[in-house]
Amino acid sequence: MRKLRLTAGALKKSVVFLKCANWLLVAIGWVAALYVYPRLPQKIALWIIVCGRDVFRVKKSFLFFLYPLAQTLFFFGFSFLVQRLYLNKKYSTEKSASLDGEKRERLLELGREFLWLALIFFNLIFIHLQTSVVLLSQGLGTQINPSYFYSIFGILLMLIPYYKVRRKLFLKK
Repeated sequence: MRKLRLTAGALKKSVVFLKCANWLLVAIGWVAALYVYPRLPQKIALWIIVCGRDVFRVKKSFLFFLYPLAQTLFFFGFSFLVQRLYLNKKYSTEKSASLDGEKRERLLELGREFLWLALIFFNLIFIHLQTSVVLLSQGLGTQINPSYFYSIFGILLMLIPYYKVRRKLFLKK
């Protein structure tokens, strides 16, 4: 049986792949919005049903593009904050100074992998919200798909203990 090793090179490849997948999802959000916008009716849903309230409808406007804009801003903001303020600070502290350079680099790559994987699920949430608004505007839906929406959040929350376990296993080696 072949032994799998958590090398910095393998982690870097997965980080590059996950980063590209995120960029693709952000692009899909914008392309879908630009494609759908001319096909929307004159009165569009701007927000979905929340807490039993009616759908908030407005005259067709560029406010529709708030969804891909929010997705893009969240993508850049979250990735910047986590990478620059959390990961770099976490692995430059005295506690991690006891780790050798290669081990510290692998832990940093593991953190980046978690970041980009989590962002994929956040991007899917934004795309789902945008799709729900389009379906509401077209009269083809009544609300978000709650099972899909909560499943994405559930998977996102399950990633946290998964990566904590992976990190602990890595540190034991």
